Amino acid sequence: MYAFISSLRSYLFDNGVFKSSEFDLPIINVGNLAVGGSGKTPHIEYIIRLLNKEFNIATLSRGYGRKTKGYQEVSLESTANECGDEPLQIKNSFPNIRVFVGENRVEAITKLLFDYPHIDVILLDDAYQHRAIKAGLNILLTEYSKIFTRDKSMPLGRLREYPSAAKRADMVIITKSPTDISEKEKLELSNEISQFTNAPVLFSGINYSDFTAYNSIKNVGDIENILLISALANPKPMFDYLKSKYSPKNIEHIEFRDHHYFSDKDIYEFIQKFNSFAEQNKIIVISEKDAARLRVATKETAFEKLPVFILPIEVSFNADSKRIFNEKITNYVRENKADYNIHQ
Repeated sequence: MYAFISSLRSYLFDNGVFKSSEFDLPIINVGNLAVGGSGKTPHIEYIIRLLNKEFNIATLSRGYGRKTKGYQEVSLESTANECGDEPLQIKNSFPNIRVFVGENRVEAITKLLFDYPHIDVILLDDAYQHRAIKAGLNILLTEYSKIFTRDKSMPLGRLREYPSAAKRADMVIITKSPTDISEKEKLELSNEISQFTNAPVLFSGINYSDFTAYNSIKNVGDIENILLISALANPKPMFDYLKSKYSPKNIEHIEFRDHHYFSDKDIYEFIQKFNSFAEQNKIIVISEKDAARLRVATKETAFEKLPVFILPIEVSFNADSKRIFNEKITNYVRENKADYNIHQ
């Protein structure tokens, strides 16, 4: 029933019964068909790095999990409670770009362009099903371990729409692909997805960078014991990386559902666990996204004095996928950059 309603709604947009708003500037939509994480924020950050030197960029999301409503701009002083963890993560990583949240994306774009008419391109986060705006470029993400062609519609599976909705995509990216994926498997997956869309199928993986400090403790030191704290859709790659990279004597994982907002009780338990799970050479590791939410809960607590480190993540493409992706993104923005104007 959920998929049927989504498909009916999409049909009405396709046939002009429901109207989409267009804006005279490049709008890139990064989304997926499934609920849960598929790497949208790291891919948006990749696009920001690609375009940042040449264009004025704004990002817009609904601000999932925030405690506020309506349109607002995200600042470096914002909290995850006010704007959501992922928009705050983007703003902290790229202070020079404009980051916005708003449930009504048509209204939000109208307002942000009125305030900042110099914006060259807008990146929409998780708006593949948001047909009220006609994006110029739709990027559909699907996770390697949970490819949409092998999934079912909710509630039996994770899909928000039928797989046929992939026809709207201009590019399909299989995310979190293993580094050793063979050309044969790539071809097989591409053929499988091509049953639903003519869009090129690309492959991306994830790279972890060196630890960054969460608080005043900068030196990681010798690592023998790791306490991983996560509230992610799929923390397994992070856990596996820490285990293989550092080969700790002991690695323990405290796991919550995606976007969990940490309570005072959670913080107390983290401190107790850290103090008891190993004797020495121990650190706490968190993700960038979790750091945005933890700062709200850990302010002026003993947690801030523990050796806590953030493990940054970036998207990587193989040579062919990188060339195709970079060219398609940059060419689209260069060819469609224009002054602000709205058609309703």
